[in-house]
This record gives sequence, C-alpha cells and structure tokens, in this order.
Amino acid sequence: MPIMLLLLLSGGDGSMARAQEAGLSLGECLSLALKHNQDLERARITEQVAGFTREKANASNYPDVSLEGSSGYISQLSQIELKGMRVDIPNMETLSIPGRKMEMGTHAKEDLALSLTQPLYSGGRIKSRVRMADAGVDIAFHQVALEKQTISNQVTTLFFQLAKALEYRKVVIQSLEQMEAHLKDAKNLVGQGMLLKSDLYPIEIRRLDTKLMIIKADNAVSRAKAALAERLGLSPEKDLHIRVNWNHAPPWPLPTELSQEKGRRQETMIARKQIELAQAEIELAEAAFRPQIGLAASSHYGYPGFKVQSPEWDSWWQAGILVSFTLFDGEMRAAEREIARLNKRRSEKAKESVDHRVALDQINARLSYEEAQRNMEITRQKVLAAKENFRLKNDNFKAGMATNTDFLDAHTELVKARAEEVFVSAEIRIAWSDLLRALGKEEGLDSQKKGEKGNE
Repeated sequence: MPIMLLLLLSGGDGSMARAQEAGLSLGECLSLALKHNQDLERARITEQVAGFTREKANASNYPDVSLEGSSGYISQLSQIELKGMRVDIPNMETLSIPGRKMEMGTHAKEDLALSLTQPLYSGGRIKSRVRMADAGVDIAFHQVALEKQTISNQVTTLFFQLAKALEYRKVVIQSLEQMEAHLKDAKNLVGQGMLLKSDLYPIEIRRLDTKLMIIKADNAVSRAKAALAERLGLSPEKDLHIRVNWNHAPPWPLPTELSQEKGRRQETMIARKQIELAQAEIELAEAAFRPQIGLAASSHYGYPGFKVQSPEWDSWWQAGILVSFTLFDGEMRAAEREIARLNKRRSEKAKESVDHRVALDQINARLSYEEAQRNMEITRQKVLAAKENFRLKNDNFKAGMATNTDFLDAHTELVKARAEEVFVSAEIRIAWSDLLRALGKEEGLDSQKKGEKGNE
C-alpha cells in the first residue's frame, strides 16, 4: 500500500482558523508546519539559488553581446615637426621656407561599439560548471525533501507527546476523583466505627500527592504545546488545541513490504550527488590545463579624432580569434586538481558513513516499533487486570473485607497501568512515524483522511 508521511491539506486561512478553535488534527498540523516552518523556507530559498546558479552556468554556452560607449578628452595630440628648407629658383632669389610643428586630429574622441564574444573551446570548463550546477540543484531538491520529512517527523512526535500529556492529565484527574470518593467512604466508615481515624491520613496524603501530579501534568501539557507551536511556525505562546483519533492505530503486524524494505533515503541521494559534484570539480580543475579559444567581434561608430583635417563621425568593425593559455602559475592549477581529487575521496567516504548510519537507523526504527506494539499487547492486559483488582478491592473495602492499604495499592497499580497505556499508545504512533522516516516513506493522503474521520 502506498505510504506517505507528509500531508498537505488545502484550505483558506478562515478554515484553518476554525480548525484551530475546534482542535487541530495531525494532518492540519503538518499542513501548518510545511507552510510556515522557517527551516523549510530556508531550504526552499537555497533550492531557488541553486536553480539560478544552473542558469548562470548554462548561460556560458551563449555569446556575450554588449553595447559600449565612450567619450574622452586627450590633452596631448600627435605632432609632426617640419624643418625649415631653402628652395633655389632659377633667375630668382633663393626662397626660404621656415619650419613648423603640426598637430594631428582633435582633443575630443567618442565611440559607440557593439561587441560580441562567443566561446568556441573552453577545454571542458563550461561543461564541468554545468554539471556542478546540476548536482547542486539535485542536492538542494533532496535537501528540501529531507527537511520536509524531518519536520513532519518532528511535528508527529510533538503532536503525540502533547496528546500523551493531555491523556495523562485526564488519568490523574480521574485518579483524584477516585481518591476523593475513597476518602468520603473512609470517613463514613470512621463514623460507623469500622475504621480508625488514623487510616484517613494515608488517604489524604495520597490525595495531595495526586494534586501535585496534576500540577506536573499541566506543566507537561504547556511545554508540549509550546514545542509543537514552534515547529508549526507559530508563536510558542500560542494556545493550541488538538484532536486525536486513538482508534486509528498503525498497522500490526508490520506489513511485509516494510519489514524487509530498505527504502530510499534523502541523505543517501544527497551523498551520491555530492560525489557527482566532486567529480565535476575534478574535471573543471583538469580543464584549466587546456587552452581557451573564443571569437571576438565588434562594430564601431564614432568620432575617431585622428584624421588630419576636419575629423568626422565614421564606422568601422573588427573580428578575430582569442586564445588564452597559462604557461606558468606556480603549480596553482596542479594544487587545485589535487584538492578536487581529495574532495571526491572525502565525499565517497561520507557516503559510506551515511549508508551505515541509515542501515543502523532502519534497524533501530523497526525494533522500536515492534517493541512498542508488543508493549501495548501486554499493557492492555495489565490495564484489564488492574481495573478488576481495583473494583474488587474497592467493593471489599466498602464491605469491610479489605484494608485501606489494599485499596491504595490497587489504586496505585491502576493509575500506573492506565498511564502506561497512554504512554505506549503515543509511543506506537511516534515509532511508526519514525519508521516511515527511516525507510524514506511518506504516508498517503487517503490513509490520513481515513484516520481523521473519527475526529469530526
């Protein structure tokens, strides 16, 4: 059967406000968390950054076209110095021509240019950067999915911890009511001479102890509410109300597909993509040993300022091939290549570590779930036995066939059994959520809705 841990419920702010007043279900809590949680929003922003980084890397394949303009003033123009000369003219006097200096052009110079640069061969640099960007996008995507799973698991855990605290408070309040009723019966027996007055003090002490337990239970509820509200992206001071369908229990025995399946974990996918990114870094470092070749062309229109007479605005263009190759860099490129290779080895070791942690996590999650289910089987039997024992001791006490100590012992065992039942009921659901997380699974929407029908 399809299993999903994350649940997104549709609905406007008005419907959600009404749901909070009536009590939030687990699905509605998950919806709030996935909509408002700050950690998830940060992961989504990181994913957007990775997407734009990939666009930037892909843009390197296309030509760079730019429009440029310049305007300037030259303080010193090019000069030509003409020396003086003498010219002999027949039947005439000799003509002397004095020397002089001539300036070429004008001080002003303007230019408008449309330039184009197109990479023809990069030695693999562009391809490697694109591969790195693709790996970065995949890592960010899996990081968002991992954040969703983590938040959903945390919300589920806090939800049932709050539910456990609320149920435990009910058990303690009912225990106080039983003790007060017992104290009333004991006083009647004292009045009838069937019980010593000194026997009332242990009952009173137990009643006061129960009141202290109620105070602790109230504090536990308040702490659980604050923790759940924070994970939902709300103020920890928010007074949350939840509703739980305890009749909707996780499957037991564990389905076959879950008892043997290893699942697809986001941590593993991230580790694999990090290895791909490291390999692209190696290729980029190796590409630095190859030349770069590009086409450069530009078209100009301007006021050149270099014509001898009356310079005018004119147009001209140029085109050529640009080749760049580093001959010596002090072994910097070689060091970068070794760093990239070591980064890949580190990523490979990190993946092995992740695989081991995931395998251990899955084993522990299965064992915890199986232990919780078996604990519930035993706890239910203990509750039935404790209820019957308490009923008999209560009746016998009223009939004078059981002592006050017998009643208090039976009451203690009943409260302990009922509290244990509450704890185990919550732990089963928390362990189920943790098992789904460990297996990389997600709980289906239909299954969640079915489980919440009893809450309406």
